[in-house]
Amino acid sequence: MLTLLAATAATSQTLTDGEINNSQDQQGAVTATQTLNVVQNDGLTQAESYATGNALQTGNNAYDATVYSYQFVRGNVTAEAHINGTNTGSEDLSLGTPVYATTQAIGNYASGNAQSAHLTADTTQKSSAAQVVATTDIQAPNNAIYVSGEGNATAEVNHTAYEVSNGRLDSKSWQTSSSDAHANVSATVHYSPSPNAYNASATNNYYGAYSGDRGSQEHDVTQDQTGMTQARSEVYAGNVWNMTATSRAVGNAVNLENQGGSLVVTNTQSQLGAVQSQAVVQADQYGAAYATAQGIGNQMAAGNNDVYLRVDNTQISSGGVDVSAAFDGNVGYDGYVSAEATGNQAIAYACSTCQADMGVNNTQVNNSDVNATATANVARGRSVVSTARATGNSATYYVGN
Repeated sequence: MLTLLAATAATSQTLTDGEINNSQDQQGAVTATQTLNVVQNDGLTQAESYATGNALQTGNNAYDATVYSYQFVRGNVTAEAHINGTNTGSEDLSLGTPVYATTQAIGNYASGNAQSAHLTADTTQKSSAAQVVATTDIQAPNNAIYVSGEGNATAEVNHTAYEVSNGRLDSKSWQTSSSDAHANVSATVHYSPSPNAYNASATNNYYGAYSGDRGSQEHDVTQDQTGMTQARSEVYAGNVWNMTATSRAVGNAVNLENQGGSLVVTNTQSQLGAVQSQAVVQADQYGAAYATAQGIGNQMAAGNNDVYLRVDNTQISSGGVDVSAAFDGNVGYDGYVSAEATGNQAIAYACSTCQADMGVNNTQVNNSDVNATATANVARGRSVVSTARATGNSATYYVGN
């Protein structure tokens, strides 16, 4: 990891003042694994695993800086967390009160924070690793979670993010991935009279920037993805009061938000690898159960809470998007199922009370199938709400507050 928290004058004869040159090449595997075996625990049970191939963090405060960065990850990146209940008796021994399990796997990571200054960034992130995988597993087939259960898995191949406050950001970014991104959450819970949430999120290429106080931004982003992007969250329960399984898979994602200045965006995204998202909940007895799955090939969002916004957006989706959500309940009350699949999605807005000046050039091409499937099977319940929505190309541009 390379970190610059407070910029100082450059001492090297080959660098100009305020210039950062970063080159990182990770060739071997990076693995983080956590396993907890529990018979009974009445307090906090928590397992966390984080794995990152290459990481760069920069910051410049009242000092202009230029960042050149090249990151290449070639080896697999894997994060795993396992919590196993070993009670085999008839009593509902506590697995933990509460139970938390978190995994995060990132191939290439880069971030920058500019305050009262100008940041110029030219970054490249590449991945040829076979896969970037985050796995979270909670198994309590004979145990109980009495107060709050939560499991999260996040997998990202390339991640770049910036924050600017009372300054300016000019960024050029190239992200290329042939890697598979997998995020999987699995939970088996015998009894839980409390809220439980299990969330899986997989993204192949992610780029984001945020400004909360007078931050002008200009971005030129190119994202290419050829590997699979897959997220799955599955829960199997005996008697649970409130259970949620959520999965989200996105091939290429760009999220930009600006306050108090101009926002200019040139965005080019190509999704060639498959995007798959699945959420499953099965319960013998339940109060409320939610199975929610979302999948997007290419996603772009740009919002400016000020006058000037320009967006030039090109998105090509060719890898297909498949989303499924399912709920099976024996006896209970309310079941909710939602599956949403989108090939290309673009959203942009500017401030209407600021008398916005907004211009958009949008091109979206979807060459493949987009499928959303929602399934509910209930033996005896009170209400069932199921929604499936599939969209090839979606563009929303508006001026509002």
